[in-house]
Amino acid sequence: MTDPRAPTPNSTDAIVQVRGVRTVLGGKPIFDNIDMDIPRGRITAIMGPSGTGKTTLLRHITGQLMPDAGEIRVDGQNVPALSRDALFALRERIGYLFQNSALLTDFSVFENVAFPLRQHLQLPEELVRNIVLTKLQAVGLRGAADLMPSELSGGMARRVALARAIIRDPTLILYDEPFVGLDPIALNQVLRLIRTLNETLGITSVLVAHEFAAVARIADLGYRIAGGKVVARGTPAELTRGDAPGTKKFFGGEADGPVPFQYPSRDYAADLGFPATAGAA
Repeated sequence: MTDPRAPTPNSTDAIVQVRGVRTVLGGKPIFDNIDMDIPRGRITAIMGPSGTGKTTLLRHITGQLMPDAGEIRVDGQNVPALSRDALFALRERIGYLFQNSALLTDFSVFENVAFPLRQHLQLPEELVRNIVLTKLQAVGLRGAADLMPSELSGGMARRVALARAIIRDPTLILYDEPFVGLDPIALNQVLRLIRTLNETLGITSVLVAHEFAAVARIADLGYRIAGGKVVARGTPAELTRGDAPGTKKFFGGEADGPVPFQYPSRDYAADLGFPATAGAA
């Protein structure tokens, strides 16, 4: 398997380059000098146990959260060094699918998808209507334009959120846990949409996900992060053959192994008001 510390073969054409990033949140180290390349026009998956910083990485890419050290270059621009105006301009080229779809509950499907256009552009209403219906058609939900979010299934809500994420034809789209809570049919629909949109629109996709079986069907490249570092990188097939600590446990869903179940804490007995037990975790 490829050395996770080495740059990817096509790093010169990477739309996102992460170099020497260190991040500490609430006194807890999240990233410890990580390097990563996201190749342009491909689907890259970021995987790892809960709490390893996958969503934090997406927030770094969009400039919602700045690292304590290192560079994060998106299309050649170092995000931590950008001015406010330059950062906002960069974000306009990035689509974001939120973990729980994040639809506006008082807006119809149509208005949810139209929201970015109305916020950032002054377009004739007829043009707004045509763009929104085109994106809803792409995700198979043009007929649901007048429905409210409360009337949607989980899979439909995810597709509406995807239509909103691509409404401005981004060059990069970030998916934060896009498969959570989907039934098998909805999951297959979303997987097909991600692959189809990536190929037809020529965009770059970054997925944060736990569901390796789903990721393996569409991802061109995968990273596994743990302990603040990139511990494995390669195609889905290469990742499953990896021998890095925790790889077998993570991809096999095994209950026992090097990935801890308990979040670091004080002595258990002391928390309950009893005398501390020597050697207790």
